[in-house]
Amino acid sequence: MPKEMREGKISEPNLEEQGIFPKRFKSHNDSVGIVSDYFRKNKKFGTEAELLERMEKPAENELGTIYVHTPYCDKICSFCNLNRKQIDNDLEDYTNFLVSEFEKYGKTPYMKSKKINVIFFGGGTPTIYKEHQLERILKAINDNFILTDDCEFTFETTLHNLNPKKIKVLEKGGVNRLSVGIQTFSDRGRKILNRTFSKEETVKRLRNLKESFSGMVCTDIIYNYPDETVEEVLEDARIVKDLKIDSTSFYSLMIYEGSQMSKDIRNNTLELNYELKKDFELHDAFLKSMLESGEYEVMEHTKIVRKGRDEYRYIRNTHQGKDILPIGVGAGGKIDNFEIFRLSQDKAFYAISSDENEMKMKRISGLLQYPKVYFDKLKEYVSDEMFNEIYKIFENFEKKGYLKIHETHTELMPEGIFWGNNISATILKKCLGGAKDVKSSSLFHINRKHKKNS
Repeated sequence: MPKEMREGKISEPNLEEQGIFPKRFKSHNDSVGIVSDYFRKNKKFGTEAELLERMEKPAENELGTIYVHTPYCDKICSFCNLNRKQIDNDLEDYTNFLVSEFEKYGKTPYMKSKKINVIFFGGGTPTIYKEHQLERILKAINDNFILTDDCEFTFETTLHNLNPKKIKVLEKGGVNRLSVGIQTFSDRGRKILNRTFSKEETVKRLRNLKESFSGMVCTDIIYNYPDETVEEVLEDARIVKDLKIDSTSFYSLMIYEGSQMSKDIRNNTLELNYELKKDFELHDAFLKSMLESGEYEVMEHTKIVRKGRDEYRYIRNTHQGKDILPIGVGAGGKIDNFEIFRLSQDKAFYAISSDENEMKMKRISGLLQYPKVYFDKLKEYVSDEMFNEIYKIFENFEKKGYLKIHETHTELMPEGIFWGNNISATILKKCLGGAKDVKSSSLFHINRKHKKNS
């Protein structure tokens, strides 16, 4: 165990521990990356043969997740550089590959001893397959794995990739949650982000989807795209509430190397002037508008859910360190102590971790992703001395107005939700003895107009 986690690191609080952050972390990956970097030297690389050998024995934990990646789109968002490419074939070969992977791993004693309570198809655009291909893929899952009766089964999608036949195929195969990449309803914003359909057509199709699909309908919203106004982000919130969308992920625009936006910025054909004040203004307007009706609540830093509807078990399982079987090119996950990332149909990384402290730190990271952090849960992973140090940081954050300290837990205020990943990173670095910071995952996260928050 790192000495700091065992004994606590007693020191004067730095600026971040006082709630003064030099930049904003927009993604959970920015904070949990601190943990991955710290423990990277303790990992060794294994092989698929070693993984399959481990899977010849039953699993220790009953529940698990399957993540399936589809690295294809028929239209590329301007901000995206994820593991995807524009489709140039009918995906029959890739369908065969997925089916063979389900059969290979489904027959292992490890997976036969598990009940799958979460399946998540990400991308790319997983609804890009033809109906008969979707039928084969979904049948292979149901034939090769044991699913719980209440399994949360998600497909990410775009509106133009859905039709009544596909919706029926998905529902028949057990899909009960659709995550639609809306990003914004603004006509101007949709053009910037390279989305299909006008605002009017998008609302119409989303309304029809809500009526025709029996499961949950969720959306993604991006704010702070170039020159976005408060009026535009409030209109996005109004439409989400009016349609009674079951949950919405909302992210400040992140631009990555390799995306079309990054190329446009480098070629001076697109100007992006990131200002922290505006980022907060848009975030605050959207968040407060969503919460004012009383129908929605914050589930985690970037997820607002309709009360009594979306549980978003996929992210909960991830934060709790449960197994995630990764299937498909670009998929990442973990089986026991194997961390897996699939580079291609015949190549993958298998990192083996033998340090239980990495697991503890990732569980702490998971706890810190929610608006309420319960002290008894935190104390399961840190010493009393370290908890006292963390509590002092909480007190500093309370003075800044980021959170309130209750008898059993802390609770983030709206500004604290905005800084949520920075707060998480600060606590993680304290536990690791001041581990060095990580770069923001967004290429154009900060520019000359950015000023320190004080």
